[in-house]
Formats: sequence, C-alpha cells, structure tokens
Amino acid sequence: MALADQRFARSEMALQEIGFMVLVQSLGYADTIRFLTQLSPGQGDYVEWQEQVFGDASVNEIYEQARKHWERLGDRAPRKACP
Repeated sequence: MALADQRFARSEMALQEIGFMVLVQSLGYADTIRFLTQLSPGQGDYVEWQEQVFGDASVNEIYEQARKHWERLGDRAPRKACP
C-alpha cells in the first residue's frame, strides 16, 4: 500500500499530544522543551541583527564591552547557580 493511500489513525492534536508525552518520557520536561525550541526557525535575519549589534567589532572588543558592562552592574549582576 502506498503512503498516499494510507488513512491516519490519529488526529493531528492526538498525534502532537502522544509525541510530546513520548519525548517527555524519554528526555524529561526540560530537555523536551530544549529539543522542541531547536526545531523552531525563529524570527528575523540573524546575520542582519548581528551586523547591527556588533558591526565590525572584534571578539576582543566585544569581550571588553561585556566586561565593562558586568563591572558597572557590580552586585546587581546575576549570580551563577550553585550545582
């Protein structure tokens, strides 16, 4: 039987629910969300955005800007979570 001739046993919503639960059972909730966000194409043009934000700045220049930013924040800077 050709694929085009097959009838689907589940509705689109049921298929999504079952697929989501299979992923959760296998990966857990957090990794399921991480996996699903990787499938999303996102929005906009990353190359254009990168050019607007960073222009011709070198990695060292970007690093220095970031370092100065975190120094200005001082105690207000977010802390890394403890393991």
